[in-house]
Amino acid sequence: MIAATSFRRSLAPPLATLFAAFSSRLGGDGERLAEDVIAGFVERARTGDSNARRQLYTQYVDRVFRTVRGMLRSDADAEDVTQDALLTVLTSLHTYAPRGDARFAAWVTTIAVNTVRRRFRRRRPEVTATGELAEIPEGGADPAEALDRARQRRALLVALGELPDRERAIVSLRYGAGLNASEIAAAASMEPATVRKILERARTRLGTRIEALLNPAGGKS
Repeated sequence: MIAATSFRRSLAPPLATLFAAFSSRLGGDGERLAEDVIAGFVERARTGDSNARRQLYTQYVDRVFRTVRGMLRSDADAEDVTQDALLTVLTSLHTYAPRGDARFAAWVTTIAVNTVRRRFRRRRPEVTATGELAEIPEGGADPAEALDRARQRRALLVALGELPDRERAIVSLRYGAGLNASEIAAAASMEPATVRKILERARTRLGTRIEALLNPAGGKS
């Protein structure tokens, strides 16, 4: 019990914060829109409204990237899959059937995960931390903070790469896409209770591994 308490205090960023460090540079991450607004854009996009299609792209491109980045070898692979997945989304809107218990994001990110599986069905996509240096921030931002975020990002990628495929996908849908257990369960064809158990197990494993990677000396001075 003491060790668990110590771990929770020493591990700085929660998983949601770590996943937020994934950035696609594809022009997304605008203000998140309410579900009824999204539904309006979906209906307009179905009729060929190009502005509505752009709005949907902007709303989901970085969320999709964050979901698939933890499942793929590099940023480049993740960006390719993101573009493929969103093209599929925007050309398949006529097949989308709204469900009261799931947001449009669940449909979008399920397509993204299936795109990963389709692309790499012959081999397990190896997750790697690319090791690139963090960009030097502009406007007086602290370079040390940028380097620290880069360290956290690499630690998350290494830890995700050690998870089984199913756990990695479920964690990515939860923390990359922001889906809840019921939405993940529908996407993965399993019970919500099973999703919660997998997430609990994966969180513990990831937390321990990330802590070890960020503090290889055990935090001892």
